[in-house]
Amino acid sequence: MTFFESGLGSGLIVFLAGMFLVTEFLVKSRGLAGIAGLGLLVFYSMLHNPEMNLWMIGILLIGLAMLVLDGKFIQDGTLAAIGLVLMLIGLVIPTGDWMVGTVVGGMWILGILCGFLSLKVLPRRDMWDRMVLKSTLTREGGYSSINSKYRDLVGKKGVTVTDLRPTGTIEIEGEYYSGVSNGVWVKKDTPLQVISVDGTRILIEPLEEGESGNPE
Repeated sequence: MTFFESGLGSGLIVFLAGMFLVTEFLVKSRGLAGIAGLGLLVFYSMLHNPEMNLWMIGILLIGLAMLVLDGKFIQDGTLAAIGLVLMLIGLVIPTGDWMVGTVVGGMWILGILCGFLSLKVLPRRDMWDRMVLKSTLTREGGYSSINSKYRDLVGKKGVTVTDLRPTGTIEIEGEYYSGVSNGVWVKKDTPLQVISVDGTRILIEPLEEGESGNPE
């Protein structure tokens, strides 16, 4: 038995293969990680499946195809996860030894997890820019659940541009917004004051007669 046929050697091969394949799936590696992962899988198959049993090769190919389909088209990770599990089965069973199989299975999972470290050093694929929020949206970080421009409107005065029934257009300091009254009909050109802001929903109340909606 050669080193690569032993539990440690086989584990090292599948560890690197899993890490490279996941790296190819997560980041822009120009195909190099994918080629390395595939090469290692072929090497592993030649060691543990010298007769090239079609069922083992089939499971590995199906799992790999699911990984590629998810990365190229679906891009939600579900199909890729199933593919990785199928590949695990195709790698462990042909060893014919429970100890070697256990080492191979554990190293495959460890390799997959280590593949995520590639996100720290290489540019991620565009799919992750759409799926993962890059930073926490906090007010300290310059973000807020309420748009700061709208939040600053609270307490300011303006005038209705259209009738509010109860929603319509309002003007505050030369800017136009969509405003809503508290369930009452407010006529056009009525002075108003902003009571509260919820997201981009601006709640206003009409001012008493004699109060100006145009701030000095």
